[in-house]
Amino acid sequence: MTTIDINPSTETQLNKLTAIDAQHAASNRSSKYGFISSRSIIESLTDEGFSIRKVDIQRTKDPIKLGFQRHFVRMRHSDLLPQVGDYFPEVLVMNSHDGSSKFRMTLGIFRLVCSNGMVSGSSHDEIAFSHRQISLEAIHNGVHQLISGAGRLREQVSKMGSRQLTITEINEFATNALRLRYDKPVEQEAETREQYFRESARWNNRLATTLNTRRAEDAQNSLWNVYNRIQENLTQGAGRGSGIRRITAPLADIEINRNLWNLAEAYLN
Repeated sequence: MTTIDINPSTETQLNKLTAIDAQHAASNRSSKYGFISSRSIIESLTDEGFSIRKVDIQRTKDPIKLGFQRHFVRMRHSDLLPQVGDYFPEVLVMNSHDGSSKFRMTLGIFRLVCSNGMVSGSSHDEIAFSHRQISLEAIHNGVHQLISGAGRLREQVSKMGSRQLTITEINEFATNALRLRYDKPVEQEAETREQYFRESARWNNRLATTLNTRRAEDAQNSLWNVYNRIQENLTQGAGRGSGIRRITAPLADIEINRNLWNLAEAYLN
């Protein structure tokens, strides 16, 4: 994966990302495939008040897909100001020109204090088009629909900040979150008791790591604080000896983030 954090000094690097600038679909697509340039989408949304915050390009070894593979652009609208706390609502645009995925847009959060991106898990916070249906008009309508949903996102964050978790709930949340990435050892499935004990020790170490507090802002036990601790440790990795590596594949990162958000929202019901 190629990752670029966009700022004035690196804006010109976007010109080197051929998947963004592809002028046609990959050769494995038929003439019926609906191609739309990601560059034209970005420029059109920029005219609407959006700015690019980050770009991810999925790696590929397939020469047919090279230059046409999945790419992910995080964009922020000028109307989406920082919220009470430390986060920005953002729109994540996902496209490809090789037939590997639909065009998708989803509502997410960028947390200022740790420069970390999150993705909302609600089905209302995602819009998808097949490439036969895609058009700039449809994209504009969809992205403004997502922006209008930012109010609901703020409400959910506020509710998470008010919801205090018990120690039992915190451990349950951390356990279910860790299972999104790793299998919990089962004694009956281990070849030997020694193997089971090793795997259990590794699991317990990872479980404790998911709840590590990296900053004072996350030290409380509100659902929002606990969610942020778990999300950052589980997606960004927690250093040598933690047993948790940083997620580098953008699709895996989105999936884990979406599932984590759904786990957190379950505690509001």
